[in-house]
Amino acid sequence: MKNLFAIIIAILVVGSVLIILNDNTSLFASGKRTGQNSVAVNNDVDKIEIDVASSNTVIIPEDREDVKAELEGKGNLIVSAKGDGVRVEVRRKWFSWMSFGQKSELTVYIPDHFDRDMDINIGSGSLEFEGDSSSKPMVLDTLRTDMSSGRLELTDIKTNKFIHNGSSGSLTADRFTTKEGIFDISSGDVELYDYIGPLKGELSSGDIEVEMKELKGDISFDLSSGQVDLDLPDDADFELNGEASSGRISSEFPLTDQKQDDGDISGTHGSGKYNIEVSVSSGNVRIY
Repeated sequence: MKNLFAIIIAILVVGSVLIILNDNTSLFASGKRTGQNSVAVNNDVDKIEIDVASSNTVIIPEDREDVKAELEGKGNLIVSAKGDGVRVEVRRKWFSWMSFGQKSELTVYIPDHFDRDMDINIGSGSLEFEGDSSSKPMVLDTLRTDMSSGRLELTDIKTNKFIHNGSSGSLTADRFTTKEGIFDISSGDVELYDYIGPLKGELSSGDIEVEMKELKGDISFDLSSGQVDLDLPDDADFELNGEASSGRISSEFPLTDQKQDDGDISGTHGSGKYNIEVSVSSGNVRIY
């Protein structure tokens, strides 16, 4: 019994040492770390990654040639370059679970002319990302956002592709334009205002509210449960096909060749240029 107790103590001690090393040294960190918390962005940089667990973060595009980050509060800030990417990461120390209610404040400055890929991963904190101060949108190739919980706000962003994965929490996007928009939501809320572009959404549970500035692409929703409110321009041209096992799909647009049967609905508004496909297991979809 004494030997077993000694072995358990030894394992705990070694584990604690490894965690401390991982949190406070570069032994387990790949890439180049800088003491100035900044990394130059040249033509070889194809991606900026921002990974924050519980910090309150603001991303600020401005006229600069590097990515720079400043942290106030608890955590270990790492700004590193590896291959074709720049990574900003905040790690909380192994004993941070004892610091209840203590959030860190992170500010990340990026070049406003950067137009390639960006990955954003947030845990339980908040993140705000807005185009530059001259009201010019931030233009990116692909923007990926992944959130466990918390709050994400995007404003004046234009992308070729936008992918959002949400376990829970809330996403609000205002004045957002994309050529391909994909939303995969386990639970949480999504609000899109002045949205332009196609949209593909899958909801296990949650709510999506979309205010389309222009309908410029196909729309599809697959709901296990939840609520979708789709606000379209009055002159939107679309063909609607909706199937509901349980739940309700409603359209406030006058539809030609309209058919309704046991929750299913189909019909055409205007020229029918774009397709709107809706599949509902349980939930509600309102198109107006």
